[in-house]
Amino acid sequence: MLDLDKNQFSKHFRTVLEKIEQIPPFPESARLLSNLRRNPDANIDQLTEIIENDPGLTAFILKYARIPIFGYGHRIHSVDQAIRLVLGFNTASSLMMSIASSSCLRMQKHGQLGYIKIWSKTLECAALCRELSLMMSDRSHIDSDLAHLCGLFQNFGYFLFGHFFPKEYSYLNDLVARYPEQSFRTIQLQFFGITHDTIGKYLMNAWNLPEEVIVAIAEQNYPDYSGKHASYVKLIAVANRLLQNVDGCPYVETISLLDSLGIGESEAIKAKEKILGCQSDFANLSQNLAA
Repeated sequence: MLDLDKNQFSKHFRTVLEKIEQIPPFPESARLLSNLRRNPDANIDQLTEIIENDPGLTAFILKYARIPIFGYGHRIHSVDQAIRLVLGFNTASSLMMSIASSSCLRMQKHGQLGYIKIWSKTLECAALCRELSLMMSDRSHIDSDLAHLCGLFQNFGYFLFGHFFPKEYSYLNDLVARYPEQSFRTIQLQFFGITHDTIGKYLMNAWNLPEEVIVAIAEQNYPDYSGKHASYVKLIAVANRLLQNVDGCPYVETISLLDSLGIGESEAIKAKEKILGCQSDFANLSQNLAA
């Protein structure tokens, strides 16, 4: 058991987070991808070039595009095919940006809060966020590609925690295994006085990610949030609940969240089943990322 004063630890962690120079800089490939996403004149050839310059990204996008949910399998032989035939520019660029971003954050691989498990759950949730966003009756306040991006970055607070404080993070990983009846967030508050959503907010700000992503990460455990970009917050909450990655605000019913987003319950369940059908594929992809 780690002898830890949660108030002192939380204060120290926040001090570190407030010094932007201590936060790992946005990796170069991630910066290039981010700039490309924001460029209205960007094209698939430019995206392909960035990805092909990074062997890790190339291997990942090919494996991702071949998962059964897309129906192409090993007919996808190149990055260009993966983007043009399967993923599209926006989904591919968001996915690659998140993968490239995590490369600068080192943490333990195994356990409920290890790198492998977190990435597996993240890929599932991000895919479901995108599916659900396309079902909304009023899509005037939502961008499906941004919803996907929010899902991809929602757990980066865990990555930064593990990167900065590996010993304390290992203790957190042990605690969630020891107390499975407790939510991850409750354990973080009880033992460390700071949570991954707060940590993630600092990181997203430092990396200058879109405002929608910053708000969604900061408020992800408060689905009753009603401020700017609330739809993205609710989407992450609904996706995590459907996938049973529940963490926070239990008094807000899932069905009421679906109603507020204009999504039918039966449609949402079908989307969930579609994503869960790829669970082993997402797990294998996450194993490959950690290799």
